[in-house]
Amino acid sequence: MATSDQVHLDHAGFRLSVCPALGGAITRFALGDFDLLRPWDGIEQVRRASCFVLAPYSNRIADGMFQMHGEQYRLRLNSPEHALPIHGVGWKRRWIVAAHEPDRLLLTLQHRAEGDALQDWPFSFDIEHELGLDEQGAWLRLTLTNRSDGVMPTGLGWHPYFPRHNGVTLGFTAKQVWLSDEQQLPHQAVNLPPRWDFRQARELAEPELDHCFSGWDAKATLRWPTAGVTLQIEADPSMTHLVVYTPPAAQGLFAVEPVSHLNNALNQADPIEHGVVDLQPGESLQRHCRLRVTRS
Repeated sequence: MATSDQVHLDHAGFRLSVCPALGGAITRFALGDFDLLRPWDGIEQVRRASCFVLAPYSNRIADGMFQMHGEQYRLRLNSPEHALPIHGVGWKRRWIVAAHEPDRLLLTLQHRAEGDALQDWPFSFDIEHELGLDEQGAWLRLTLTNRSDGVMPTGLGWHPYFPRHNGVTLGFTAKQVWLSDEQQLPHQAVNLPPRWDFRQARELAEPELDHCFSGWDAKATLRWPTAGVTLQIEADPSMTHLVVYTPPAAQGLFAVEPVSHLNNALNQADPIEHGVVDLQPGESLQRHCRLRVTRS
């Protein structure tokens, strides 16, 4: 895999690059010379990229197991860096370029629950990721279709990494945050403590956050004040959860992840209540997200 394997979009001063072979990941999103997402460094690991798709579930699944309609399913580990299955199937597969225009790209992926792939996810599905640029920034649209014979529990999301420099601030509104156990699994929803309350935009703290916020209003604002750049995340209103990850500042990045369901929602008493969507055979789920950018 090489940097030449990327596909590029250009429009109105924005540039967006994608590497289909690297989990279909976005490898750069920039306005002029300013990187709006943490740029890929060329190392062949999707976590080094700028943004990747979360499908058909987000985050971790406890014990790599879940039950549905009285049947138990077990998933294999899919990342050497994690002790539990994480982030679904899409980020670990090569995507196909179905359409490419100067300002628009359509990627597709098929998963069939057979052979070794059955251990990654026990339901067959097709997924499309449409990406585009316009005068306001980037727009993203995911469409997943259940190709199995039974009902499939489904979740979607994006995992963007943002550059942490120039005094970047973050602001968003949510109702609660889920405390995590030693396996980074949510176990209790609490009202927002002051250190995790971003209703008033502020700079990030040192590493404390790798948590899921619920009751999110599907909007978040990032600002790099010394660069005069503001990026607004505007997600599908049904995406009521937001995962925020703040590693040590020296790493130069943080993640703000719009997702459709709570971490480990498949093992909650009522997965639907926590954002999981049950798709009938042939039924589709679509979610969208916009990255709206202004520069003063």
